Amino acid sequence: MRKVLWILLLVILIWIPHSSSLSQSIELHPEIKKSYMASDYVTTAKLLEQQIKQMKQRALKGESISLQDLYMKCLFLAQIYMRKLNQPDTALSKYLEANEIRKSSKEMSKFAPVEFLYIAEIYERNNNLPKAMEYYRNLLKEFLALQEREADDVSIIMVEDLTKFIKYQIDGLNMKILPTKDYKPLLKKLKLSSQYNEFSPFLAMLLVPTTQYDFSSIDKMDFAQTIKQSPTDLASMIQNYALVLAVSASSVNEASERAMEAYLLKYPEGYYSLSLRYLFCKFYRENNQLKKADRMARELESIARKRGMEIVIGPDKRFSSPEKTWETYRNAMKAGDIDTVMECYVPGIRKEREIFTLLGKEKMKEVGKDLRDIEKISAGDQEAEYYILRKQKGKDISYFIHFHNIDGEWKMTEF
Repeated sequence: MRKVLWILLLVILIWIPHSSSLSQSIELHPEIKKSYMASDYVTTAKLLEQQIKQMKQRALKGESISLQDLYMKCLFLAQIYMRKLNQPDTALSKYLEANEIRKSSKEMSKFAPVEFLYIAEIYERNNNLPKAMEYYRNLLKEFLALQEREADDVSIIMVEDLTKFIKYQIDGLNMKILPTKDYKPLLKKLKLSSQYNEFSPFLAMLLVPTTQYDFSSIDKMDFAQTIKQSPTDLASMIQNYALVLAVSASSVNEASERAMEAYLLKYPEGYYSLSLRYLFCKFYRENNQLKKADRMARELESIARKRGMEIVIGPDKRFSSPEKTWETYRNAMKAGDIDTVMECYVPGIRKEREIFTLLGKEKMKEVGKDLRDIEKISAGDQEAEYYILRKQKGKDISYFIHFHNIDGEWKMTEF
């Protein structure tokens, strides 16, 4: 299992410098890294402050500096103050400083402003709920815009998950602010599956700059104890999620169950606690440990009721076969329902949404009425190929449709 995790981390370190605007990494000065690895966080913060000051002075003199490096160092410093030194007010000032640096560069302004997440969290902890909501909503807008710009599959899937995460945070805040009768969830439906979890180390590296150094001593960790001793802040919640998945990489055993229980106790209703419950529930059912599976399912149902949302934890019957998926797709087209149409596709496809948006609902309805039944060409356990005849200029033209089985659901690729 540990070997698997190290391979994942190696992939992350290779991928990050070459990926899209989601990519953000940091390389510390040896003395700063040494103090951090020795858990001397006061010294780390002091050295980072000095380096940031020097970089700014060089910039004022007209010397060339990396704004991305400066930005990441400010984020790193802010998280030290927040997570390691328990100084949220100082952390807030550093996050705001990072935000100003990001905005000062045309290239940097394309980055997801992850600092908004932690700024919102600090305001929420300080009970300044309107200000917290402002930053959560601004971050949601940024991620929705980012969905339209990302091109590679990894980034698209991660942005989709992060968008749901922010909606979940906003819903949690609205539950505090609004009367019960006025509360309506922004995240109305959450489909839990295993497709996002392979990217959790990427997620931790993206949102928590300290991860690449915190994970360097992973072979010596007692995972459950590490989680118990960590703070309850969002950065720790995200990073610890990656840790639980790491200890569960090869199989669920006593160590991974202890890590999972520690996580659920620390963050009982956190967004990624839902994912962990689903994963363990799935494992328990597959291994006939039904009492444990039922417990996870009941906890998910309880959270769903409390938040007024629907949590889907098994294969959706609408996609139980290629024929069912096609039926769902055709009905959604007839209704002009873009969201349901997109559910019929494999994750990460963006071009189709753009096409349907340009078509508009009325044209979608017209197209939907003309769609015929699909005919099977070949089908296996994981992939299937079908075709459909469409009349164009008086002739029947064959279109081929490929389906992929993802966690028991058949989804289409573009056709």
